[in-house]
Amino acid sequence: MKTIQINKSIIAIILLAIVLPACTASRDFLSDNFEKVKNTHQRIAILPFDVQFSNPANRKPDGRTQRFFSQQEREGSLDTQKELFTYAAKQIEKGRYELAIQDFSKTNKILADNGIRLEDIIFQDKSQLARLLGVDAVIWGQLSITITQQNRYSMMPAYMGNDGVETNVNLYDAASGELLWKTHLTQRPNNRMDTPHHLTNQLLAQVAKHLPYRTK
Repeated sequence: MKTIQINKSIIAIILLAIVLPACTASRDFLSDNFEKVKNTHQRIAILPFDVQFSNPANRKPDGRTQRFFSQQEREGSLDTQKELFTYAAKQIEKGRYELAIQDFSKTNKILADNGIRLEDIIFQDKSQLARLLGVDAVIWGQLSITITQQNRYSMMPAYMGNDGVETNVNLYDAASGELLWKTHLTQRPNNRMDTPHHLTNQLLAQVAKHLPYRTK
């Protein structure tokens, strides 16, 4: 009987080690002025995110690898924008937000027509971009994806090191340029089926559900 209890304890510890890396942590900031300005926000836009893939830890990047990650990050930037728009639109349909979100394709067309490239957005004044887009506020974020090839095929998810997805999502007011809201989220894999795309979608779904405009 004693041996069985010890084995159960060991199993519990192993399960805890597997589950904990997958937990999502959130740290939110909300401006003191948000309650004053949120009722003036009728339409917001989501900008393409700044997406960065960490190079594999077990090899040095060559020219081909660098080009691959550059293209991957570009695609990730647009995919992240589109996915967050889709999740947020679903929340609006459910009546949880009383505002409109500009279609991401319209946002990107306006940016392109004004010569603003994806890689330039990180350096742009977000309030100016909001006014250019004709919205009251913009959401913009940074997404970091870490994939350690050395441990990628490990049978034990607990040994995936720092693999996972991390994001900072920010809301900027068009009129003042003030940072009104910010959230920080991380998601770690807990099995080999947790791809970067799957982990990213989990984070974006959480962001869409907890925008500061929530009514219920």
